[in-house]
Amino acid sequence: MDSRDMALRKDGDARGYYERCGAEAGIAGFTSIFRMFTEDETRHADALRALQDGARVELPASATLDGARRILRRLAVQEGDLSFTGDLGCYKSAMQFEAVSARACGKLAEEASGWERELFLRIAADDEIHFTLLEEMHELLQVCGEEPGGMCDAG
Repeated sequence: MDSRDMALRKDGDARGYYERCGAEAGIAGFTSIFRMFTEDETRHADALRALQDGARVELPASATLDGARRILRRLAVQEGDLSFTGDLGCYKSAMQFEAVSARACGKLAEEASGWERELFLRIAADDEIHFTLLEEMHELLQVCGEEPGGMCDAG
């Protein structure tokens, strides 16, 4: 499997993973953020598939960063009211997933030129944004837990 195939597979896998994370989040704001990630991963997979089919692809910047930051700021204010019953490990796994993808797309960008290079750089940048947002989500959940890695409890 070459790097392009790996990147396409990653984006397909990430969509399903983020759909599950959103369903299990238990926090409406997190569910919205995971929906944004799913939309980004769908755009990435569609762009990579079109590239494989020989099409010229331009991927516009994602609105996920701005939308998710607004949600996270709002949730940070109400951290004592968060009720989380999920698994914090899934956030770390997703962060690792995004880091691997960002590196792979960065490598593809080094090997490409012109608009293909820009496409891979855009996907890598989106993956880095996802990583950072996941890290912030994980930290927010740790803050409202009693001990590092603990669960949030509204009761």
